Amino acid sequence: MHVSKRLIALGAVSAIFFAACSGSGATTAPTTAPVSEAPASQSAAPESMAPESSAPAADYSSYKACVAFDTGGLGDKGFNDLAKKGLDDAKALGFQTAYSEAQGATDYAANIQRLIDEGCNSIITVGFNQAQATVEATKANTDIAFGQVDAVWDEATNGATPANFTGLDFQIDEAATLAGYVAAGVSKSGVIGTYGGQQFPGVTRFMDGYYAGIALYNKAHGTTAKLLGWDAAKQTGTFVGGDNPWGDPAKGEQLAKTFIDQGADIVAPVAGGTGNGSIKAMLAANGYAIGVDTDQSLSLPEYAKALLTSAQKVIDVAVLDTFKKNAGGDLGGENYVGTLANGGVGIAPFHDLDSVVPANVKTEVDQLKADIASGTVKIADYLK
Repeated sequence: MHVSKRLIALGAVSAIFFAACSGSGATTAPTTAPVSEAPASQSAAPESMAPESSAPAADYSSYKACVAFDTGGLGDKGFNDLAKKGLDDAKALGFQTAYSEAQGATDYAANIQRLIDEGCNSIITVGFNQAQATVEATKANTDIAFGQVDAVWDEATNGATPANFTGLDFQIDEAATLAGYVAAGVSKSGVIGTYGGQQFPGVTRFMDGYYAGIALYNKAHGTTAKLLGWDAAKQTGTFVGGDNPWGDPAKGEQLAKTFIDQGADIVAPVAGGTGNGSIKAMLAANGYAIGVDTDQSLSLPEYAKALLTSAQKVIDVAVLDTFKKNAGGDLGGENYVGTLANGGVGIAPFHDLDSVVPANVKTEVDQLKADIASGTVKIADYLK
């Protein structure tokens, strides 16, 4: 069984981990039909994909790789767009490709079935809300390779991980711990705010990381920086909720202003497009924000002056690697997790705000990254 160099294989697991930026809209808008793309000519792997061997490039032209995107869809500047990059990179390597976009939760099963009917050999679904539809399709179509971004197979509920399923999970609390440490080292008020779209483990992992990073900074420097919006010990905090937790930037602006009124000068939203409103508000207030999933200084350049860093998941690489292993005959049977140790998660460069981050904080973050990767520092110890 092939295991990507960028991902660590997990053994049997019994809990599904949820996405940080999934949409959960319960609308009944018509399903968007899959968009088929003709095979592209084979080309070199993208820069993010280091060659794994000197063997001749594989011929993927007869293999069809597909993605079923979640609500929020393409253009979300987050995990849907990252998965699309993985699909585009597959196309560049010669794969045939197709995709579908969900307009609401009722679209999930139909979208997956449309991709099956189009002859997809591999189908990766994006987001925790597609879990049930993905499970049902995986069990019913054992000759097709399935995968899910931000989830692993729930063995307690669904039995052993099928031989045709690959879970793609990310230990994002590790990256968020680094971002929280930076935030504590930069904040003038010593007050940082965070909130989530909905309370799922993949969301609260970010928030746990911010909490731990601040606690680690306080321990190292004898300071009293604090996190508003999340109590890691009690696992309670602020969440958008409602009908549109992931796509309401106006609500994000409102939440950021609430944190500002409480003294926060840095906000770390974990709520997809809703969070973009918070970043906008922090820019207007001459404060800073922490981005989510991708390097938001690049995906939201209009807000780059407010984005201190971002806690990132390397979803595009995970998606491409999964397609490649599927095409090589390994349909699944395992789950993968991206970590600091294998480069599957990390924090973005400081870009225009590099001078804002003290030199000693940069050095300490580098050491903290190494300590978390080696297991010397355990995040759970700082969530009490």
